[in-house]
Amino acid sequence: MKKVEDLFFVDIFQEAKVIAGHAGLKREVASIEVSETPDVIHFLAENSLLITTGYAFKDNPAELVNLISQINERPCAGIAIKLKRFIDEIPQEVIDLANSLNFPIIQIPESLTLGTVAHQLLSFIWDSQIQELFYAIHVHKKFTNMMIKGYKLQALIESLGSLLKSPVLLLDPMGETTSFSHHFQAGNMKMMAENVEKLIKSDIDTYRETDALSVANPNEPNIKFSIKLFQVKTMHPYPYLLIIFNPEELPYPASQLAIEQASTIISFTLLKNEAIRENNRLLENNFFTSLVDGNISSKQEIIHRGKQYGLIDNHNYVCIVCKIDDDKQNTDIMNNLYDYLYKYLNNSFFNIDTKNIVFMKDAYFVILMQFPLNIDDPVKTSIEERLKEFQHKVYLNLKISLSFGVGNLFNDVSYIPITFAEAVEAWKQGKELFQYKFINFYVPKQLIELLRLIPEESLLQFYESTLHSLSYPKSKDEEDLVNTLIVYLDNNCEIALTSRKLYVHRNTVKYRIAKCEEILGCSVHDSQNSLHLRLALLMRAMFIRER
Repeated sequence: MKKVEDLFFVDIFQEAKVIAGHAGLKREVASIEVSETPDVIHFLAENSLLITTGYAFKDNPAELVNLISQINERPCAGIAIKLKRFIDEIPQEVIDLANSLNFPIIQIPESLTLGTVAHQLLSFIWDSQIQELFYAIHVHKKFTNMMIKGYKLQALIESLGSLLKSPVLLLDPMGETTSFSHHFQAGNMKMMAENVEKLIKSDIDTYRETDALSVANPNEPNIKFSIKLFQVKTMHPYPYLLIIFNPEELPYPASQLAIEQASTIISFTLLKNEAIRENNRLLENNFFTSLVDGNISSKQEIIHRGKQYGLIDNHNYVCIVCKIDDDKQNTDIMNNLYDYLYKYLNNSFFNIDTKNIVFMKDAYFVILMQFPLNIDDPVKTSIEERLKEFQHKVYLNLKISLSFGVGNLFNDVSYIPITFAEAVEAWKQGKELFQYKFINFYVPKQLIELLRLIPEESLLQFYESTLHSLSYPKSKDEEDLVNTLIVYLDNNCEIALTSRKLYVHRNTVKYRIAKCEEILGCSVHDSQNSLHLRLALLMRAMFIRER
């Protein structure tokens, strides 16, 4: 966009004189307005230059103070006034105000008409805007051809930096650098890129809505770089950020319109890349869903098909399931967050020698960690530390609360369905215990816990039919029989060991066991009978307590 100082290149304006506000000559000017009405403020566009004779203020020129204050706030580029027609000179208080506001007041030569001045200045501005428009069309065509020919994102950013002759950065929705122009290959500019990335990450929600800011030079903190930010939107909830350095120094005819045209093509390229990733993700999800569902039984088939998705043979494997704590999150939101979570996961586990595979199964994100058999890192501690770090980062950057279930470690790819099932079970247990933002590791169930999964009616029937009248002892003698049977079976039917533990004579043990066999109608030394009795006695606490 043209500046006020550029207008003095127009022949008709070369004899114009700046009366006040010299420091404001770099104000941008987008249009020319001619008016003689006192309420002109209601009709002025931003960045317009007002041309007038001051007729509305001929009786009291000092009222120009109010006009200048108002149009400065609009903001306008300045005011060009033809003196000696209705106003002989500008009052000193008006000049002082204009100087304090850096607001240009320009005197038009008496020999010129306002119409002629306005016409030539508008032609000059419009010619410039037409040139900028044609250049923007040129940029659009160039970048469209590059996209059609399959140029990668990095090539587009490089080309934009060359066209603008200015450093260009592209940050992803998490504030991390995705692509950059060649300007950042130098050491000091690398530091500048890191500083910008760090600044954006520090308050990414605010900077997503910011269009311009200043950044300190890493080598000279007193010197500031100005940068302009453009949102590049895709199908995901948060935009990429295209950052242009020193936008005020862009060579003519580069303009914001040209940058916006380039950013549109960059957006299309990102959308294309996302569509490709989505298709690959679907194939990957289908394979791993089949794997963890147990639909691929052959180990050779698992290795052969999984190789293209990053599955490695002869490694340790751990499944981690991750779920958003907010139950109201729908599938679309899950899909939109997929890329960001995937990148966070890779970054989070960067310091451990693992190859992570991320896929979706039902409402879960599933992380399949693979690491060498000889890894020295304490697995559980490392996983927990990195998951905590990951939880914090996701909540800080995406305002999403996540919880995790972690399965056990296996060293055979055919056991991946088992570690997945354990991870899901660990997540469900964690949900019952902790509600949200938890990391829960799978703990194998004790036998009594497994028994509780069987319907109570079936357990009761088995219990009573196995122990008969000993199911519910009615006397001290029956209690002694049951306790002796428990100790006897726990000590592998060793009479001497049982008698010592019960502090009774060995013949007493023999008598009580014989009495038990009489009541039960079977030998306690038979392996199947012994197993049934052990299970029934294990259930005893469940049913005795209830009576």
